[in-house]
Amino acid sequence: SDLCKSICKQIKSYNRGGVMDYKIQVILVSVGAIVIIVGGLLALFSRFFHKVEQGKVIVRNGIGGPMISFGGAFVVPIIHKVEVMDVSVKRVEIAREGKDGLICKDNLRADIRVAFFVRVNQTREDVLKVAQLLGCQKASDPKTLMEFFDAKFSEALKTVGKKFDFVQLY
Repeated sequence: SDLCKSICKQIKSYNRGGVMDYKIQVILVSVGAIVIIVGGLLALFSRFFHKVEQGKVIVRNGIGGPMISFGGAFVVPIIHKVEVMDVSVKRVEIAREGKDGLICKDNLRADIRVAFFVRVNQTREDVLKVAQLLGCQKASDPKTLMEFFDAKFSEALKTVGKKFDFVQLY
């Protein structure tokens, strides 16, 4: 009760005739509004800004067309869809063994296992092409890449293998 009386005395000393000065009210309301607005903007910024780690890319679709970002981007959930694509180096291994072995120039069959390393060039145009061709999830999945490149790399191995003798391959 004594504490309440001392607080009331301090408040009354700031008031003129029991009513707070109009200028002080405007200043307090303005400061409160500014704090609320800045806090709201910071909350929106932290909610809508998406960042990715090294070796990944954001592909944002929606209003404004597709946008590629290597660091971070603003994504408004209602008007944008965001996907993350892994553009780091992937290993695709091709094995041709047994009856599927590589036929050499001297008509001998060679068992061969070759590893190819593929990645998406880190340019906006190349990332956009891959995203439209395969999709971000498929381009990031090593198994899907294996299925996609298996036939192409096997055909390349056949073509090159016919130019070398068995001894030259090993």
